[in-house]
Amino acid sequence: MVHDPYWDLVHEPTEAPFDIAKTALLIVDMQNLCAHPEGWMGRLARDQGKPDHLKERFDFIAEVTPNLQRLLGHCRKVGVEVFHIRVAFRTKSTRDGKRQLLNRLNDTPLLPMDWDIVDALAPIDDEIIIDKSSVSTFNSTAIDQILRNMGKERLWVCGVVTEGCVELTARDAADKGYFVTLVTDGCASSRRAAHDDAVQRITDGNVIKGRTTAELIAQSGG
Repeated sequence: MVHDPYWDLVHEPTEAPFDIAKTALLIVDMQNLCAHPEGWMGRLARDQGKPDHLKERFDFIAEVTPNLQRLLGHCRKVGVEVFHIRVAFRTKSTRDGKRQLLNRLNDTPLLPMDWDIVDALAPIDDEIIIDKSSVSTFNSTAIDQILRNMGKERLWVCGVVTEGCVELTARDAADKGYFVTLVTDGCASSRRAAHDDAVQRITDGNVIKGRTTAELIAQSGG
């Protein structure tokens, strides 16, 4: 892990005072497609005769899911707006999305259940679901306009994978002026080392804050 010494020379970025009404939780890609062993990624591994190839990934996701459940339940209780973000396409061939986001679909076809949010975090009532066809949520959706319409300024970002869709979503949000927090124990990767490296990189300099589920719950009145 490498620290950028530039951050030692400047003032640490400050945050606006916390306001529940201006805060949103972004849960990224916690869907069967890539976060459940029976989803497309799990089937992809089994179809290639590698049933344990993504074991570390799915074990890691199972480990952080209770944290996400706690945070989701807390947000629902105190009124933090919840956004469920998922990969979804307008076409069965996924040709409307990033070309290499999914491939080998002829070998391992997609199923309707792949698009569903995992049962443990399933949306309820009027919670917002954002469908994306890119790695960063901000590159193929209207989420920026939606957040601004709703007066949201602070985003808590979590989900999978830490160094992929989570990181790009968090970085794009920070670039657009949001106060962004990475939920450090609410993210997972295919390799724990990749997660640890990403957390260090993303939060270096504290432009994007890193906080645990317990810290966010405490910050917001839990």
